[in-house]
Amino acid sequence: MSLGPFLKSKRSILLWIAIISVVLSGFFYQKYRELDKNYSIIPATDETPIYAADTINWLTKRQHPDGYFVNNPDLFDEPSILNKESVRLSRYAVATLVRLGATEHIDRNAIINFVLQNYQPPSNAIGNLKGFSALPNSEVNIRATMDSIIILEKLDALGTIDTEAVAQLILAYQNNDGGFWDPGYPEFGQQSTVKATSFAVRALHHMGKLNPQVVDAERQQQINQFIQNSWSKDTKTFAPFPGHPAISSYDAHRAWISIHYLPINQQDMETVKSLMRLDELVVSLNDTFRTNDKVYSEEGHSERNSLKATYLVVAMLDTLNQLNAISVPDVVQFIKGYRDPSGGFSSDIYSVHSAVDILSHLSSTRMTRQLLIYQVLTYGAILTALLASLILFTLHRRVESRKRHALVRRAQTDRLTGLHNREYLEQRYNKFKDNYSHLAFVLLDVDHFKLINDNHGHLAGDEVLIELSALLSNNIRKTDTLARWGGEEFAILCPATEPGHARDFSEKLRSLIEAHAFTSVNHLTCSFGVACAGKNETLRDLYIKADKALYQSKRDGRNKVTYL
Repeated sequence: MSLGPFLKSKRSILLWIAIISVVLSGFFYQKYRELDKNYSIIPATDETPIYAADTINWLTKRQHPDGYFVNNPDLFDEPSILNKESVRLSRYAVATLVRLGATEHIDRNAIINFVLQNYQPPSNAIGNLKGFSALPNSEVNIRATMDSIIILEKLDALGTIDTEAVAQLILAYQNNDGGFWDPGYPEFGQQSTVKATSFAVRALHHMGKLNPQVVDAERQQQINQFIQNSWSKDTKTFAPFPGHPAISSYDAHRAWISIHYLPINQQDMETVKSLMRLDELVVSLNDTFRTNDKVYSEEGHSERNSLKATYLVVAMLDTLNQLNAISVPDVVQFIKGYRDPSGGFSSDIYSVHSAVDILSHLSSTRMTRQLLIYQVLTYGAILTALLASLILFTLHRRVESRKRHALVRRAQTDRLTGLHNREYLEQRYNKFKDNYSHLAFVLLDVDHFKLINDNHGHLAGDEVLIELSALLSNNIRKTDTLARWGGEEFAILCPATEPGHARDFSEKLRSLIEAHAFTSVNHLTCSFGVACAGKNETLRDLYIKADKALYQSKRDGRNKVTYL
């Protein structure tokens, strides 16, 4: 069977549309799944993150009745659950709950009271200096002070302390080189470090004390200079302090914190980028501290993926408008590894804080529009394929139906004249005989047809039959059925026709034929035999009666109508 006609038909176009739409739907769905996998977890603006509810539930269960947060609530009754990390963990928990819009889930009074229990002057205080310790009766230090300040600021409770006294305490730990030291890290002694400097600047920032009245431009410039002096020319990143090898990716974030919040640097982002030697720093971070998984490690040239290092790098680069320097899909997949089966984050408080904050910083990279576009394109391609397939199926059914009807019609039609044949007439008779009380059958035959063939040729004979067929067709009723019975013999089935009417009808046709000028032979006549159906008679029975009447017409001289 040749496919040529099909390939040129509308059906072939629909088939190609369906095939192409299926292929496109697969492509669009793959792109959507890829985007969904890498970006759907990233929170959109003004949209509750999909992990929020379970994460909030996990965190709120970890607030001790005394206010602070712990990693393991099963140990609430253990004295060791309160330790020097409690303030730090509480800060991360509070910051995360605030980030998720869940401040109402925090026992605010309890944690404020816990923080204020550790609010005190240092043991060697001279003047009005106050800060925070990590534990009651322990030494005041900058790290604990920063953590406590951030907690109070997040809970709108800075009014409970003397922020001026705290600011003066912090400034008391600034060295002549512009950096700060922290008694909470005795291993460094009074050595200025980038770490302690970032704690000091951040605490002052959250109290709103980074202003010329408290931290004048000269002090700020000294901080800038200290950070610049901590730049390592060898590794192109920041060292813990000047002259020390650069060993940790954390110090890049700490250096950025120290520079970023200073008012003298806030006038122009380019100033911060210049002080950070941003172009060199970004290259160094990716060359030295990025792992094969395209996330970050604390140590250089290490394959130990670090959530904290990744968080610090992402937070810094986001603020510096450099998120294009990281591989967002790889970072997202790394973060997903910290989700629990319910969809929230629940490994430990610091990891939860880091994961939630990373995703928040990545919000500008979320491809919401692209996700929607590929989702719509996928559904559109599927619908197009279904619609094209439905139309194709309908057209195929229609074509097949036409073919069947054509075959049936061909089987029931005389090829020469285009009239119905004997088989069709029999079907009509079987249909009519039960519905009409009077049914007439007219049989007519061309007189001397053999002479026409002999004298004019068979082609002329065929033309006569065709022209006679047209003449008869144009002069019968719509309810009548005309058929070529065979050779030069024609039959007309006339429902609801009494004998007298059948004779009159036949006489009318006989006269029309006799008066008609045929193209090939000019004039000809026909003999008619008319019969009416009796009860339980078949078409064969009716034909026999009409045939007898026809031969009677022939014997009576032809061109006559006989009814028997």
